[in-house]
Amino acid sequence: MQIVAKVTISSANFEDWSAFFDSYKDKRSEFVQNEIVEKINDNEARVTFEITDLEGLTKLSSSKEITSKEAELGVITEIL
Repeated sequence: MQIVAKVTISSANFEDWSAFFDSYKDKRSEFVQNEIVEKINDNEARVTFEITDLEGLTKLSSSKEITSKEAELGVITEIL
């Protein structure tokens, strides 16, 4: 399943979010492939990827470690 997501960062900038997003790339790669991250501006990114394991990705994305850091950075993700 091909997904395009818009990431809005309100309490940090693209570089801060990107460093965090990269920090769990290995874990994400168990559930997605062909991931492309594009910087739109200092507070927005677009991420395109194919989901290979929706249940695993959902579990990872809802983990306390991820959700608390996203809240700190002010991250809102919209599936387009």
